[in-house]
Amino acid sequence: MLSFSPGFDRNFVERLLGRRRQRKLTGATARRLAVQEQNIPGLLKPRLVQRLVQPVLQDGKLKLGENFLLENPKLVRALRDAAAVVCFIATVGPALDQRIARLQQQGQLADAAILDALGSGAVERVADQFQKQVAAEYQAQDLVAGPRFSPGYCDWPLADQPRLFSLLANEQIAVELDRSCLMHPRKSISAIFGLFPTAMAPADRDLIPCRRCSKQNCIARR
Repeated sequence: MLSFSPGFDRNFVERLLGRRRQRKLTGATARRLAVQEQNIPGLLKPRLVQRLVQPVLQDGKLKLGENFLLENPKLVRALRDAAAVVCFIATVGPALDQRIARLQQQGQLADAAILDALGSGAVERVADQFQKQVAAEYQAQDLVAGPRFSPGYCDWPLADQPRLFSLLANEQIAVELDRSCLMHPRKSISAIFGLFPTAMAPADRDLIPCRRCSKQNCIARR
């Protein structure tokens, strides 16, 4: 289990709150954000569990452990040249969910929405920090970290969550799946990314999968 300092990705948060291109947030939203961001560090407990697996290509599918056969064609194509695949679950803990629920019960829906966006930015920061750490660690071995993929995105069915969780000690960070394969605490991320020999790394790894996606107006587009 790894721990990280609390914080959030401001650019990601502002995009979730409606900022588009060069346009700024509305004055009201910016003021609410300034208030809520003062409180968020005490609500975050960023932690992560991870595992490195060796991918095996089998009949057009990618085996990532005994019980995990990745069948999605886009992901198989994106990861088939990887020397290893990093699997992880990151979370910022349950306290934020509890504060958001209280704000909603009190009718403070705008503040709850701001805090929800901050939580998304906080767990995104944990995932980004971890991926950068891994990339730096394996650079000496001439391996390059590729793009990150999560169940529920890039045509990867959310139903694959249990198989991804089977590879990881999710109980160490108290992240669970419900019957719909959604994670609790809500501000959690499960994902995988490949480590590629430099000569075989995707040329556009910093922009995949968004560069290949037709959803131009997606608020999470990178």
